[in-house]
Amino acid sequence: MGESANILITSGGTSEPIDNVRVITNLGTGRLGSLIADRFAQQEKVGKIFYVCGDNSKVPQNSKKVTVIRTRSVRDLKKELTRLMEENRIDAVIHSMAVSDYTVNSVTTIGALAEYLDKNSERKLSEALIQRGISSTDVRGEAGKISSKLPSPIILLGPTPKIIALLRGMAPESVIVGFKLLDHVTSEELVSTARDLMEKNDCDMVLANDSARISGDRHTGYLVDRDGSINTYNTKQDIAEGIASEVMQKLEEKWAKTS
Repeated sequence: MGESANILITSGGTSEPIDNVRVITNLGTGRLGSLIADRFAQQEKVGKIFYVCGDNSKVPQNSKKVTVIRTRSVRDLKKELTRLMEENRIDAVIHSMAVSDYTVNSVTTIGALAEYLDKNSERKLSEALIQRGISSTDVRGEAGKISSKLPSPIILLGPTPKIIALLRGMAPESVIVGFKLLDHVTSEELVSTARDLMEKNDCDMVLANDSARISGDRHTGYLVDRDGSINTYNTKQDIAEGIASEVMQKLEEKWAKTS
């Protein structure tokens, strides 16, 4: 039928602002995501690749098929993904981005918090009161930048939305590949966790990997499929090729059923 697939890839890491000049981020480099995008770009039946990545993420090699979209916070990422999926037909989503689990709610100091709690000493000390105290003594204000002379700062974090949990609702017909990173666990636990993530978030596949088995381009990953199959890879290049191949195969099967 001459089908041409549009692929959306998230890559790198997010950055949650503490103030106007400081952020909390992670170690996601986007190296694997960029290789995945390069591999898809080589596919004849891929039309457009939307590469959504963090500010400092590695990007794919020059390709007319790739559009790079930079994002920062999880909030920005959610907004950009929503826009892309509303404006384009997306056939597959490869969600390899290291998304922050927390964002900054408030910044205070031990002194300011102690003073607040002292003034409210007639009330029973509780988690809710402490949270209100931190929020009420937030030092960021309108200045934008926290003073470097601030004594003993305290940062209150709050959960961010789970982007992977939103993807199926955003792209009900897409092939969705999720990623799960653990640390120093057995292969069996990796695969089991990948299956749980896949079922919970209605993914078609999940790439499970262990940070202890990642060094440079050496990268052990298990691609767990909804059909029960597991493909094992040992380098970033192999993972990229494997994901592109498996996704394109699923799309070919889907196109064959609708032709």
